[in-house]
Order: sequence, then structure tokens, then C-alpha cells
Amino acid sequence: MAGAHRRNGGTNYDVIFLDVDGTLLWTDFDVEGYVADLAPYARNGDLTVERATGPVWESLQRHIEENIEHRTEEALAGFRRRNAALTASALGIEAPVEVLTEVAERRISFNPYPESERVMEELRAMGCRLYAVSNWDILLEEVLEDLDWIGYFEAVVASAVIGVEKPDRGIYEEALRISGSPKDRTVMVGNDPVTDVRGAAGCGLDAVMIDRKGNGRVPEATATLPDLNGLPELVRG
Repeated sequence: MAGAHRRNGGTNYDVIFLDVDGTLLWTDFDVEGYVADLAPYARNGDLTVERATGPVWESLQRHIEENIEHRTEEALAGFRRRNAALTASALGIEAPVEVLTEVAERRISFNPYPESERVMEELRAMGCRLYAVSNWDILLEEVLEDLDWIGYFEAVVASAVIGVEKPDRGIYEEALRISGSPKDRTVMVGNDPVTDVRGAAGCGLDAVMIDRKGNGRVPEATATLPDLNGLPELVRG
């Protein structure tokens, strides 16, 4: 395999950097539940799933795009309140901001792909060290703890914690520093052709594209897989 360097009796890689959202899990928002919770606060009682869907997902996208700017729990909490209030205003909802924030946070869910836990367990059994390397807010470790996943990882490298987002090479350099792994023994695994694949390749790392949507191979990818199932074999070589 291009870029991989096998050791006698070993694997192609010692260290695996894993993206989280879209690679290990998917993020969902229960719009129906949001509407049911906040319908009593809607002006004229006209809050519907159809009306709420666009603004709710825009709110989630706003969080993804702006979370790196909020690097303390206090700052992130303030942003979440403002974001929830902005969405409610767009929908004509009049409720205390504490209610808006609680509903918005409760209706978000993080859903593991069916193979994620088994693959991580197999990789660890092979002697690989795993690191979560993800564009995420400062609470990524809490999400992984809630999923009982934190034990799979040697460390968690979240963009909002270190102040650098993929595809900037700075987040990869920080992950390499934390892991102590040489680039030729490390592979990045993710679902985004720009942030995960091109970003890692630009830092001199091999990169595996997880193409769940069947969009086609990315030229910079060392390999492309439809899901995580083939990753242990690829790492084993």
C-alpha cells in the first residue's frame, strides 16, 4: 500500500487518528420532539415540523461553524443560549432562554454507526493506539464518555480545545506531538475529503476516506472504504 511502512510481524500503522462525526457516529436532531416541546410557546400556535426543520438545522450548522470561537465552558454556554434564542426568534417562539437551550440540547443525539465499536475494539486488540482528532466543541470528551467510548482513545484532540481546525496542519501536528508517533506510522481516517483527507495528506500523513455516501475516491486518499468494516484489514495489510 502506498505510503504505508510495515514492520516485520507488525501492522502497516501503529497509530490511527479517527474523525468522529460522519466517521464513528452521525449527529441527529429530533425536530418533531423540538416542536412538541416548544409548541405551547409559539405565537399563534403555528409551529410545525415543516416550518421548524430549516431553522433548526441552520442552528446546528451555526454551532458546527462557530464552536471553535468558544473555548471555555462559559463562552460555549453563552453561545448556545444565543443560538437557541436566534432559532426561536426565527420561528416565533417566545420562551425563557433556559427552556430554549435545554430543549435544543436535549433533542440532539449522537448515534454510533453499527460497526464503530467492534472496529475500535479490533484495532486496539491489534495493538494500535487510537486518537480522536475532530473538529468539535470543547465538550467532545463528554460526548465520548456518554457513549462509553473514552476508553478506546489514548487522547482526544478537539479543534475548539487547541484552537485549530482541520484541514489546518496545526491540528495534525498537535495530534502527532501528543501521540509521539512518526508520520509514516500514522494514518488519518475520516469522511471529509477536504478536512480529513487533504488536510492529513498536506501534513504528510496517509489518509483513509470513509465514503458512506458513495461519492467516489478522493485522489489524495491512500485508500477509500464504504464504512469502517475494512479498516482493520487495511491496517493489518
